[in-house]
Amino acid sequence: MNDDRVTQQVLMLMPGPGLVRAAVAAGLEVWVAADSTLRAPDLLHQAGLPPQRLLPANLTDPASLRALLEHTTRTYRIDQILYSEGEVGRMLRPVLGIGSAERAAAQAGVVVREVSRVLGRPTSVLPEVVTLRQLLEQGGYPGPHLGGDMPAGPRFWVQTLTVDGMHLVADITAQEPAASSAEAERAGIRATVRAMLDLAGYEHGSVQAEVVLTEQGCHIAHVGL
Repeated sequence: MNDDRVTQQVLMLMPGPGLVRAAVAAGLEVWVAADSTLRAPDLLHQAGLPPQRLLPANLTDPASLRALLEHTTRTYRIDQILYSEGEVGRMLRPVLGIGSAERAAAQAGVVVREVSRVLGRPTSVLPEVVTLRQLLEQGGYPGPHLGGDMPAGPRFWVQTLTVDGMHLVADITAQEPAASSAEAERAGIRATVRAMLDLAGYEHGSVQAEVVLTEQGCHIAHVGL
């Protein structure tokens, strides 16, 4: 952990329902800032979020977003802002389109990082791909990882939520509808992705990884915030 404070209250910016469920199940007190035009109230209420903890936000207006985050962190004594630029971009695409959604997500990320630094709990970043690959190999997880010729096998998207260095696997989704995996294989996927985050020293935030499941084990093909 970066310091001795234990995270109890978190503010999540435009998360998917799976991330909210993982945070609630972990016993965290969760507030969510989300764009109400994306059916967020219904989706997040189903994920276990009380309606009074859903805060309307405009992610395309950095000044408005900054004011909301600063007010919320002070009012509710938020310990950590949790944010995934990739997840925010995905959630905004149906309304803004691909290019505009990515730009809005990147602008929001700048605001989150600045407010988090003032809060004293900066957001975590992942090492460069080459360093992350070396960490995995040195940690005893033979590749290929993160590049090169990936072996054949079913591919899965893995979404994680990390708080105080504890990695919660929020969702494992097969890319092909017919792809399936036994629980033991899913346990291997979870273990490999968690090991990667441990080796990277990742402390707070959400990560999305693409993995390939083969007879030789789990290979990480891509990872992003």
